[in-house]
Amino acid sequence: MKRIKNIVGIIFFVSLIAGIYYLYINEKAADHKGPVLSARSESITVGLDASDQEILEGIAAFDDKDGDVSDSILIENIKKQEEGEDNAFTVTYVAFDKSNNAGRISRTLYYEDYRKPRFTLTQRLRFPENQDFSLFNYVHADDCIDGDISPFITFYGNDTIPEKPDKGIYDCTLQVKNSVGDSALLPVQIEIYEDSYEEHSLRPQIILKEYLTYIEKGDKFRPEDYLDYVNDQGILLIGPAQDKTENTENTDNTEDMTSDAHSISVSRIDIHSDVDTDVPGIYSAEYSYKSEKTGYECNASLIVIVE
Repeated sequence: MKRIKNIVGIIFFVSLIAGIYYLYINEKAADHKGPVLSARSESITVGLDASDQEILEGIAAFDDKDGDVSDSILIENIKKQEEGEDNAFTVTYVAFDKSNNAGRISRTLYYEDYRKPRFTLTQRLRFPENQDFSLFNYVHADDCIDGDISPFITFYGNDTIPEKPDKGIYDCTLQVKNSVGDSALLPVQIEIYEDSYEEHSLRPQIILKEYLTYIEKGDKFRPEDYLDYVNDQGILLIGPAQDKTENTENTDNTEDMTSDAHSISVSRIDIHSDVDTDVPGIYSAEYSYKSEKTGYECNASLIVIVE
């Protein structure tokens, strides 16, 4: 009986040693090292409509055990670079060997036709007091990669706008971010005015063709080109400025010489602009008009972003 126990013990010990040795051999033979990726160039330039295959151009992967595994290369992610040119991104590639080990490499990707996300204002951000409104009905954003990203707009700033705000000017900032991590900021002012008969019936309005515009650095900017019309107890179309030295012998009333029943000269509108198209930044053009009929004044503002 004792001899049988000894034999069983020996068999168990030998099996244990054999098992440990087997695990050691398998572990030694196991592949834990991922493939090594290489890039033919440190950067690549493509258009926004480039295919994955175009972005993968010049990338290869080699594994010590499996050899060339370039067919497994994928684009892992593309992220906007925090510093550098506006169209500079970091693209990261990943490749796998037959043991599912991963290897990675990154390089700079330039989108030649990229631009940052842009905002659109459909009207002046001016609302009557004690009236419910949603800014998201008047503010939109689009992106050259993602398209409409309006649902991702957020508001923040020095002033908190209550559900039913009191009369006053509120400063806040619009922010939106696209899928590659690039964000755009836009400071705006929201005016809440007293809802009254005078505001509805007597105060004129300057209507612009747009309330936010983007122009390229160095382009010409003419603020008068953004005027649409004036609502002064009726629609007044805006015509060109007229020479006040023209003959006025047939005029015997005090009405503006440059106006008729349905139009006014652009000279009736005061325009002040701080736009410098040689320096990228956020600027504004301010417009003001005083009604000869009611004596009430009004103003409008155009946000100009020089890129």
